[in-house]
Amino acid sequence: MIIIKSSVLIAEDFSAVGRLSATAAIAVFSAFGIQTATLPTELLSTQTEGFGQPSTLSTDAFLHRAVTHWNSLDSLKFNSGIVGYVGKSSTVDFLHDYLSTLDLATLLIDPVMGDQGEMYAGFDDDYLASIKRLVKIANVITPNITELGLLSGENLAADANDGVIGQAIQKCRVANHSHAQVIVTGVLRDGGIGCVYMNDGKLKWAGSPLIPGHFYGTGDLFSALLIGYLNFDLDLDTAIQKAVIGVYDAVSLTSHAPKGQRKFGLNLTRSLYNVAKFTLGQTGEEV
Repeated sequence: MIIIKSSVLIAEDFSAVGRLSATAAIAVFSAFGIQTATLPTELLSTQTEGFGQPSTLSTDAFLHRAVTHWNSLDSLKFNSGIVGYVGKSSTVDFLHDYLSTLDLATLLIDPVMGDQGEMYAGFDDDYLASIKRLVKIANVITPNITELGLLSGENLAADANDGVIGQAIQKCRVANHSHAQVIVTGVLRDGGIGCVYMNDGKLKWAGSPLIPGHFYGTGDLFSALLIGYLNFDLDLDTAIQKAVIGVYDAVSLTSHAPKGQRKFGLNLTRSLYNVAKFTLGQTGEEV
């Protein structure tokens, strides 16, 4: 019998089509044997790229009713939490207030709000302020270069070197009064792609070969894998490297699919297989 290591709260958007955001996270945590509870920050008929204009549904009323119900359940306890795309300042503020009441060993915030040097359309300074307030309660933050720039107040180029990124990481912590581990994702280095982060006072890199093309959901998958491995008490370096490899496995399989199929998200088969093998090994079950 597999022992459930922990329970994780997922707060991110839910696409009804494909393997993205919350649907991908639920699959990953299932392979880890981790119980889940999901707060969909927005319901979408599809993801926002490649399918035309999706139909969307606000979940604000449901979020409030769900946490009211959960608070009445003595048997429902969360060990960790993960926050991805939110979309509205009011929802970010709601998550801050709710998550602040929980005794979470690990809270990962992926501050999804921009890329390629700009904030996403529809976001403004109020949204940035809400995200900055939210990251104050995080243990782990996983911004890309653009989001690190927004959180640190630095104007970072896409090809910023490690020294510049290291300085921005420190400024991000100071500016947001945060002691969180900042892991900068999607960094290109010497033909590879991966993460730059600080650990034990040293700037570190964890990466994999770069596979050309645009692949949806890599950040969501990385965050879920990272939380899963950290929940099994792996050290940070090992957990990050395993998460990077898991994303590479998914991108590698997905790259063989026709480009028109990639909008449905990543092929998680190999990533989930390796997570399941890891979990069974940790719990003493036969692989």
